[in-house]
Amino acid sequence: MRNYVIYILLQFVATLCFGQIYHVGDLYTAEDGSQGIVFYVAADGGGWAVALHDEQGLFPWSTVTGDISTIPNYSGANQAPLADTSGYANTLAIRNYVGGGSNYAAGVVDFAHGWYLPAASQLALIYAQLPFIQTALSAAGGSLMITDHSGGGGNFTDYVYWSSTEVNSGSACGINFFDDTSFPDFSFAIYAGTPQGRGKQGSARVRAVCSFPPPHNEYDTTLLYVWNTGDTVPHFQIEPEQTTDFSVTVTNAYGCSNSASVGVTVIDIIPQVIYDTTCQGAVYNNYGFSLSAAETVGIEDTTLTRMVSAIGCESEITLQLTILAPDTVEIEEHAGQSFVWNGVTYTEDGVYTQYFNNQYGCDSTVILTLTLDGGVSPEPDTIDGDHEEDVLYLPNAFTPDGNGKNEVFLPVFANMDEIEEYRMEIYNRWGGLVFQTEEKTFGWDGANAIGGVYAVVVHYKFRGEKPKVVKGSVTVVR
Repeated sequence: MRNYVIYILLQFVATLCFGQIYHVGDLYTAEDGSQGIVFYVAADGGGWAVALHDEQGLFPWSTVTGDISTIPNYSGANQAPLADTSGYANTLAIRNYVGGGSNYAAGVVDFAHGWYLPAASQLALIYAQLPFIQTALSAAGGSLMITDHSGGGGNFTDYVYWSSTEVNSGSACGINFFDDTSFPDFSFAIYAGTPQGRGKQGSARVRAVCSFPPPHNEYDTTLLYVWNTGDTVPHFQIEPEQTTDFSVTVTNAYGCSNSASVGVTVIDIIPQVIYDTTCQGAVYNNYGFSLSAAETVGIEDTTLTRMVSAIGCESEITLQLTILAPDTVEIEEHAGQSFVWNGVTYTEDGVYTQYFNNQYGCDSTVILTLTLDGGVSPEPDTIDGDHEEDVLYLPNAFTPDGNGKNEVFLPVFANMDEIEEYRMEIYNRWGGLVFQTEEKTFGWDGANAIGGVYAVVVHYKFRGEKPKVVKGSVTVVR
């Protein structure tokens, strides 16, 4: 499956002494002698070059936070359009906003000689052109863009380059150049090449770019242009579906010829599938996907998809998310005068609750029924689930948020009129009793309860039967 559209304007201009024609990968030398590698050439022959070296050190995007009104704000870096190419104007706006000093990204570039912090689209284009740029950087004696452990550290920040594109008052766009899917935390590779919002005062790398003007010449209409495609015009637009080499031969009126060629690489974008887990009632934010606590309550597996794009290429990412239900474990203990459980000493018969995290990090509820020194307690039938032949059902979550829906937690009986004894108790994760009632039609409204899992113990007796106890848990979703 390919998801891409590539528009490339190829221009081969026969020139005498009117100016140099650049191509991607060429070494560009500015008037002051500074150099860079060409990574984009426009139809008119002008373009952009990337500096041979990173600025020395890691720098914040800005030393102060705040909205810079003259820079377009994007609602989110993942969804931001990549049409912002005003890196020079953005850099100027940042420098005017922050003021003096050179301890931030836009302040360390050689702005006086035309070097500036690239906009998001320019930085993404550098990433897309890495197969050409890295080779050219090495040949020119420059330093490679940091894409693996050989040039960086073990921290995510070590592989991120700043753009001059702002997301909001507190964040700006950075691009992760780390692209090693063999790394254990391969989420680095998933985000590689995609603009991501980062706090402005966080640190990242800086690689400056500069613009160069088109050559001062016109197409020589007396020359004969012959392309290997059969075209006979100086330049044209292409949309290749596979990697293709293009070449042109230019002949003047005296029969003298010269030839040039360029290769256009088309990269297949392979859809990616990610597998992950989270807990019921937990907020999920990972791999660019977001689910609220209410959305993870009462469901199991779910599949989510999103599209990511850079430089016109799109790829689909699918998340296979397993949502784990909280565990409820019941234990019974008989002891002498007291019983110590997880550092807590109990001296009376009763039902006690403690909360732990299970092996997946989800809340687990442990309910202890304790009998001390032969203490007298009824021998009820105990049910360890939510059902007993449809006699009783305990909802596993409710949302006391004032919207009029699912506001109260109340056990459901199929034959409530036959109940002659009833008591419901709600315990928090520290074993504290937060609610109790002996009225079978009176539910818990979650008053003063924070979100999370609570233990439920229901004692009841049907007419003519033995007492019963149901134990379970309920999630309060705020």
